[in-house]
Amino acid sequence: MAPGIDWRPTVAKEPIAGTRRRVSLRTRIVLAATAVVAVALLIGAAGFVVLLQDSLRDGVQATAEQGLNDLVNRVEISGLDSVSQGAVPQDPVSQETVPPAVPEDDSDDSDGDDSGNDDSGGDGSGSDDGDNSGRGHSDDSGSDSSGDDDSGNDDGADDDPVTQTTEEFLSNYDDDEAFFQVIDDAGTVVAASDNATAIGTITAPPPNQVQSLRLPGEPGEFLTVADTSGDLSIVTGRSIASIGETTATVTRLLTVALPILLLFVALITWFVVGRALRPVDRMRLEVDDVTSANLHRRIADPGSRDEIGRLATTMNRMLDRLDASQKTQRRFISDASHELKSPLASMRQYAEVAQAHPDQVGVGELSDVVLDEGARLERLVQGMLVLAKADENALAVSRTAVDLDDLVLTEARRLKDTTSLTIDTASVGPARVLGDVGLLGQALRNLADNAARHAAGQVSFALSESNGQVLLAVSDDGNGIPEDARDRVFERFVRLDEARARESGGSGLGLSIVREIAHAHGGSVVATEGAAGGARVELRLPAASVSPS
Repeated sequence: MAPGIDWRPTVAKEPIAGTRRRVSLRTRIVLAATAVVAVALLIGAAGFVVLLQDSLRDGVQATAEQGLNDLVNRVEISGLDSVSQGAVPQDPVSQETVPPAVPEDDSDDSDGDDSGNDDSGGDGSGSDDGDNSGRGHSDDSGSDSSGDDDSGNDDGADDDPVTQTTEEFLSNYDDDEAFFQVIDDAGTVVAASDNATAIGTITAPPPNQVQSLRLPGEPGEFLTVADTSGDLSIVTGRSIASIGETTATVTRLLTVALPILLLFVALITWFVVGRALRPVDRMRLEVDDVTSANLHRRIADPGSRDEIGRLATTMNRMLDRLDASQKTQRRFISDASHELKSPLASMRQYAEVAQAHPDQVGVGELSDVVLDEGARLERLVQGMLVLAKADENALAVSRTAVDLDDLVLTEARRLKDTTSLTIDTASVGPARVLGDVGLLGQALRNLADNAARHAAGQVSFALSESNGQVLLAVSDDGNGIPEDARDRVFERFVRLDEARARESGGSGLGLSIVREIAHAHGGSVVATEGAAGGARVELRLPAASVSPS
């Protein structure tokens, strides 16, 4: 039924994958490379930030532990007064140190003792002044410490916490970066920094451990460490707010730097891939210009030994095969046309003669010509059909057990009955194969007809089975096949006797059909020289006990 006038061909919707296929290989490579680098950079940046946080935290912890050690040493050596604001009062406005009041009756002695004389400072004055100034607290060495104030105080201030004055020590805790508390056995805070006086008693962390806590009114967290080995528990801590600030700064820098780096990687990859694919694009244009009319053209060699060079070589080999295939196809069509034309022309010629001169050409003679040429035409068409199926890998082969010796003996009797040749079957032994009896019979007939056509007087058959292989050999005593033409005889429409008429020379398809049938059965066929000097064609097939490959 013809389609209506409003009929439209059904067109399948383009799959979604088509969109992906429109993206160039260059773009896909750049995107993939950039994505891989981006993932690597993100992982590296995250790892760097984590390591930076750990390093900064370790630094804060080390500083807190160092402050704890200094505080413990100061309390053990100089007492609580050296860490308490009560020992050295401060002006609430100027935050400057206000020296304690000096009694009237001791002013003369104190002034004389505090003048800095190395050898004249008495023990009593050294002890009293040491408590107020924080520079020393020793029964025997007080005068020595005061006498060396210019030569050793600067170098030891950073190493010995006791050399610092109380206000100098407390100045380390006058901001939001650090705090300390000294707690007695009853849990009472007996000394503390200003930012830790109104928060109550802080629970000391276990020895050799660090804990985080928040102080009321103070931003951020503090890392705290404690020393509980003595009568007093000393807790000190340092703020970790700087860790977050530093990490945030680094993160912002990475947020700006990573996209710039990825853009740089993408541009470099785009440039490199473009240069690498430029020969491929050139080859694509060259191949696109190749048509059936100029299959002789080839791709220019890029001159490299890499994948691009191998691709060019492979494509040139493909063009060689296409060129050879086209030549074979054209030759096949030309030869087939001639082969089909000959029997048709013969039948038409006899029919025209019989029509013009019925008294000269009888019905019987015309019938014989038509039958003979028709049979020849049928064989030719059947042979071409077998070859066409073989080209499409559609040659159907049924796997049944076939006694090949029966087929050989049957074909030998046919030649003996239809020719005057001597037929030798003495070397025919039993052999069984798995295959198509019709195709095997056709191959055997083509071998027999080819040998009979070229034999001078004898055709020999040999059949044997050995090592899982069946060998069928058909020999004649004719002129043989030249060594350089033994492969070419299996091509289609090839005749070595071009001077011989087609009626006696055959169609040139017989051995081609034999080769295709042999391949379909997992076998092979070769042409060699026979014992009598003629041609010998050997067909090898897997035995019935062996599966054909």
